[in-house]
Amino acid sequence: MPYVELLPSQRFHQESERLNAYLEMAHRVLQEARRPLPPREILRLALSSGLVPSSLYGKTQHKTLQARLSEDILLRRERSTFFRTKPGHFFLREFLRDTSIPAEYRTPIVARRRRRELAYPQPLALEKKSLSQLCQNTIVGREDFFKLLHEQQFHYADSSRNRATNDVLVWSFITVFRSNLILTYRHGRYREDRDSFLQKRSVGFFCPVVHDDLTLFDQDDHGIVASGIRALALDLNLTPDAELESRAELKCFVCTDEHDLPNLLGIIALQAPDWFEPLTRRLAINDLSWHDIRVQLNHYEDFDPWSRLILQNISRVLGGRALSADATAAF
Repeated sequence: MPYVELLPSQRFHQESERLNAYLEMAHRVLQEARRPLPPREILRLALSSGLVPSSLYGKTQHKTLQARLSEDILLRRERSTFFRTKPGHFFLREFLRDTSIPAEYRTPIVARRRRRELAYPQPLALEKKSLSQLCQNTIVGREDFFKLLHEQQFHYADSSRNRATNDVLVWSFITVFRSNLILTYRHGRYREDRDSFLQKRSVGFFCPVVHDDLTLFDQDDHGIVASGIRALALDLNLTPDAELESRAELKCFVCTDEHDLPNLLGIIALQAPDWFEPLTRRLAINDLSWHDIRVQLNHYEDFDPWSRLILQNISRVLGGRALSADATAAF
């Protein structure tokens, strides 16, 4: 039978069905077990009961299952079918009011927010030599970047803390705007361990783009926008939804100037909806405030290196976004 290459939308549909199959499998196992289980045990029981469809494969299926369950809980929250009773143990919300089940099995835990210095598994990476010519300029156009992806000049590193010296990691970096105002915050003590970022102010919310971003979200942008929305939602305790994603636009890429372990930032501009007014104060995200980009900065050194780089190139970074002459001059 001749090989037929699937369209991106068809590949996305196939992958979504495969990943949803993990949730269906976990649901059936937990219904039968009537107790919380870790992913490895869920998979073992599913295999022994013949519940694992042929479409699910791989040497680390339990890790894929855990990632899928965690993703569902993160994105759907109370609407998720699942919840955690303790770290790494999952159960079904349908049993929350079933008094025949021990109370300890029916008590959800509140997950601690992630520390940004934790390693992210399988981050998207390109080799330095692939980007050497493009990164002669700080700003890299979307078309140039996606051409490299189309040519398969990318791979996935072991983790964001364990990468080869010639790897350039790709990050989603989402900036939030309201007219000429940009949302800023100060890195808290549970967010960063890099000296140049610790306690500094930032103009964006960021995380590495990872392998699951491609399989769970729109393949047209390699999941970069969806990754940024999740980073924003995690930090500001929001629910990722279609409205936020519809207001977000991937503008360009910025090559950072770290010579030892450089990074490539996918800059996303999000137009804040009317209801968006973050006022919370957290240990990881402090001192949320809006800055008018038309106003000259008095303490430029107060920003982290990535934010300074973006502010220095604000008009080129935002591209089609209209900036007043005063705003451009301010940076």
